[in-house]
Amino acid sequence: MLTVVRLYKMLLGIVELFFAIPFIGGAVIIAHAWAPLGVLIMLHFVGLVLSFAVGKSKSGHVFGIIGNILAIIPVVGMILHLLVGAVNLYQGARNT
Repeated sequence: MLTVVRLYKMLLGIVELFFAIPFIGGAVIIAHAWAPLGVLIMLHFVGLVLSFAVGKSKSGHVFGIIGNILAIIPVVGMILHLLVGAVNLYQGARNT
């Protein structure tokens, strides 16, 4: 179960970094009427539950939930996706 949480956190980090790509990530989000942000919020909630189950760091997922709520603001969203992706990749790589 521990490796699943680690992989899950790293995959979420990669998805967040994709949405941080200028114009491309924003175009995908706008084209789908901001639905990807809602999906990411739900995925971060799942990650939060998994992190509670194995006793690992929850801060990346909490930051992801907050960041995706605030990501409806275009430029702020790009920066937040970059930060959330970096935090989740770091935590997944460090297995924290």
